[in-house]
Amino acid sequence: MRVIGLMSGTSADGVDAALVEWPDGEAPKPFELVAFRQDPFPESLQARIHELAAGRLAPGKALSELAALDVLLAERFAESAIALAASAGIALTEIDAIASHGQTVAHHPELRATLQIGDPSLIAERTGSTGDPGGMFLLNPRVSDIAEKFAIKRRENVFLLPVGTIEMAGEGCFCPQAAFVKALVRRLVLDEGETLLLDLEAGLESFGRAAVEGLDLLLIVVEPGMRSLDTARRILAMASSLGVRAIRVVANKVRPENLQTLRSRMRENGVPLDLALPYREEFARRDLDGAGVFDVADPVFEEDVLRMLQAV
Repeated sequence: MRVIGLMSGTSADGVDAALVEWPDGEAPKPFELVAFRQDPFPESLQARIHELAAGRLAPGKALSELAALDVLLAERFAESAIALAASAGIALTEIDAIASHGQTVAHHPELRATLQIGDPSLIAERTGSTGDPGGMFLLNPRVSDIAEKFAIKRRENVFLLPVGTIEMAGEGCFCPQAAFVKALVRRLVLDEGETLLLDLEAGLESFGRAAVEGLDLLLIVVEPGMRSLDTARRILAMASSLGVRAIRVVANKVRPENLQTLRSRMRENGVPLDLALPYREEFARRDLDGAGVFDVADPVFEEDVLRMLQAV
């Protein structure tokens, strides 16, 4: 049995994370320390914890700071757990349990009371864990089997997972599909070398429902037209508030005679341009024929895309 333990002491100097292994069987046996790491807190975070624990905050601010640190510390604990497993060369799906003591901010033995923060449900969410929130919870080893069961294998190590769309009149909103994508992004545990790529419906739906929250990279694809640029401008504003770490804008289907005008309009609307992909008749024909584009050999196109991705 493999367990990750997380601890932050009253000194609030950082997270101590240990990965231990117990031999199988019910008899008590010494555990084996597989890996250990210390992740220090920045001084600003340490000062905030001490200020809260010492009761130096105004009554009106104490509760909001308690709530804010509860989330922030959970993020730190989850990051340490993920990094610890990676440093040991063990996938999170091979961890049987994660235990978090939390950060002590109040300790009153005379009242038989103590208070630790670092929301365990958020640690569970960030690490892909399941079970009731608490000091220890089981990690779901089957989160990644969604792709294995339902995805379409396009080529080796490339799987497509259709999420669905509105099929019938009066069917209702896109809420169930958006909720599924949001849960998948938050809970799917990726091994080293694996990437989750989302091809979102054009428009603002996915951003209004926060389906892209916390992505590492967002590629905004625009076409030469003011309605497309206006949508891109609004997406840029929303994405920054959803914690997207990097954003790149790609102009697609650009004819040479329109490139300079497009650049000017994008500057005027505050939309950056990272890459312009020219219009290709072959792609348009294949789209009309219902054919794919994976097998199209276009070295110039591939070189442009790779250059942009390498610059991220």
